Formats: sequence, C-alpha cells, structure tokens
Amino acid sequence: MLGNLVENALRHGAGTVTTTVAPWQGGVQVVVSDEGAGIGEETAARVFTRFWRGNRRGGTGLGLYIVKGLVEAHGGSVEVRRAPSGGAEFRFVLPAGTPSFM
Repeated sequence: MLGNLVENALRHGAGTVTTTVAPWQGGVQVVVSDEGAGIGEETAARVFTRFWRGNRRGGTGLGLYIVKGLVEAHGGSVEVRRAPSGGAEFRFVLPAGTPSFM
C-alpha cells in the first residue's frame, strides 16, 4: 500500500514527496503527499476505481484500486485530497490488532 502511494507520488506528482506515519485513534495513520498540481474534486471521486488512469502515463489503473481493497480488507479507510502544499495527499488509517477475517 505504502509503496504504491509513494511510487505514484514520485511518478505523477512533483516537488518533495513526504510520508508521515503517526498513531491515530487506536491504530495508525499514514499520509503520502507531494507538491505537484494535485487532484481536483471531480477526479478525486474516481481515483480508486478499477482501471482508472488519470493522465494516461503508464500503469494499468489498478494500483489505487488495490490499495483501497487492501486497506478496507484490514478494517481501514483511505482518502485523497489536496495537500497543504497544493499537491495530492493520500491518507490511509488502519486499526490496531488482528483483522476480523483472521
């Protein structure tokens, strides 16, 4: 999950890519952001859709779809928004403990 988000930020974003990991409500929060053009609201609603490729620069359009599936399978959530630096910011939260399916 983290590898995919960092790779996307490096490939599709611009400027410095920042990764932050912090405790969050009994779990962990991971944020990956860049200083690029960001993702518009209309686009943000589609980035986790299977086969979606925003700028058509390589990739299969499966990476963010898989990230969302893995995060949710572990009881977490993932979102995208505009970073304070103006670029894209992807944030996922995972609860502590063992997932219910294990």
